Amino acid sequence: MREKRQSGRAFIRCQVVVKTLKADGTPLCQACPRYGHTTDFSLHGARVVLAAPLEAGARVEVVIVLLNPPASFRHMGVVRWCRPAAAGQKYFAGFEFKASSPAVRQAWQKILAARFPAAVARPAHHFARDHQSLW
Repeated sequence: MREKRQSGRAFIRCQVVVKTLKADGTPLCQACPRYGHTTDFSLHGARVVLAAPLEAGARVEVVIVLLNPPASFRHMGVVRWCRPAAAGQKYFAGFEFKASSPAVRQAWQKILAARFPAAVARPAHHFARDHQSLW
C-alpha cells in the first residue's frame, strides 16, 4: 500500500472527544460524544482509540486536549478508516483534518513544531522520492 501521509507523526497519548456531524456541520447527537485517546497525530490527522466504532467517511469534530501546556484544538475532519483493536473491545480510527479554521491550523502547527517536531517533519518516503535522482 502506498503511503499517503504528508507529514511525520508524533506518537503521543492525548485525550480526544469526537462528535459525528450532520452534512450542515452540526453535531448528529449533542449528548453522545465519544471519548478516547490518540495513539499518534500529525499536522493533517490523527489515529485514536475509541470504545465504539465510527463509519468510514463520516464527518467529525475532533477535539485534542494537550496537558502541558494546557490547550485544546478543535479540528473538523473525516473518518478515513475504523477497525477493531486486537483486544476486540476498542476500535482504532484514522481521521483526516479537513476544515479547521486558519487560526486553529496555525496554532496546531506552532505547538507541534515546538513540542513534537516529528509531527511536522516530512516522512522519510517523501525525502527518498524527492531526492531519488541524487542516488
